[in-house]
Amino acid sequence: MKQTCSYKEFFKNLYKNTTQAYAFCARTPEEADAWKENFRYAIRQTLGIAELERLFPQYQSGADNAVTLADTVKEEGYTRRKYILETLPGVHMPFYMLVPDKVSAQNQGKGMIAIPAHGANKEVVAGVPANKAVIDKLQRTPKEAYGLSFVQKGYVVFCPDPPGYGERMEPITGEESGFTPDFKQDPLGSSCRNLALTAEALGLSLMGLEIWDLLRLLDFAAKCPEVNREKIGCAGFSGGGQYTMWLAALDERIKAAVVSGYVHGYFDSILDVHLCSCNYAPGLWKLGDISDFCSLIAPRPLFVENGTCDPENGYRGIAGPKEQVEKIRQAYRLYGKEENLRHVTPEGTHMWYGECFDFVEEALG
Repeated sequence: MKQTCSYKEFFKNLYKNTTQAYAFCARTPEEADAWKENFRYAIRQTLGIAELERLFPQYQSGADNAVTLADTVKEEGYTRRKYILETLPGVHMPFYMLVPDKVSAQNQGKGMIAIPAHGANKEVVAGVPANKAVIDKLQRTPKEAYGLSFVQKGYVVFCPDPPGYGERMEPITGEESGFTPDFKQDPLGSSCRNLALTAEALGLSLMGLEIWDLLRLLDFAAKCPEVNREKIGCAGFSGGGQYTMWLAALDERIKAAVVSGYVHGYFDSILDVHLCSCNYAPGLWKLGDISDFCSLIAPRPLFVENGTCDPENGYRGIAGPKEQVEKIRQAYRLYGKEENLRHVTPEGTHMWYGECFDFVEEALG
């Protein structure tokens, strides 16, 4: 019998035999509400968010974190402002705020947080041709400028650089400069691996840091005079879809969510496809599957899209995402709001398809 040197089968068997503590099994809306409270508490503990809250309470919701207006550019139909927000001591998040011409403090608009995918940044999402890499990216995948699409439809849009993306890419490590002197950073790359390893050694997680920063951005958005704080949504593709899921799952100020190219189970996809380290945190898979995290969004509107030929769907193809969505549907059905969950499966590969706009317009009113 051929022996293998790989841990992959060991991990698969271990996953199959792991009981996920917060797998959704509520039978009434009241049970579901209690499950949400307990599950969110466990997530905050596991990802290190609770530790950040303990160490840095002055940066939590309600605090007036330092924010600087760095630039203002008038575009056709909207104004693009660039802000820099301090999210932790010495940690600054640049983001664009796109404000339609017809929106003001007297005529508030709906808000949308548009999170970039892996291999993108705030410039891509906002459609800003800042450099050759972004221009080439927008020519290849023009639909990834979904932040620009939303502002053109009248939304006030917030496009951040998450930790390790865009302007927040970490400096080249000593190992990289010492052993590969010709090493050059990809302008659309990320520092996820280095940040994840360091965060975990300090009892935190990159996932937790990403969510923390987005929560601080949501704090800012909810206070903007141009934004109706009761009508704020969130949207993202791929890695941006992941963080849309997390933000909507953990904070009910998000009234509608669009998760594109990410709802595929841990066993079906991430364990086997092995995406970036930003998908992982110690002990995460002992809590639940992606369907369970998405069920925390119920009964608020959730739009999910998966290309039928997306390799990140996993070894079972589109059957994996469909199964996850059917599990999420149980939570929506329990609340009597099954119409608030929409799943589309366009023919194609890993990309933002942009079929969500009518759904979001109806959801946010």
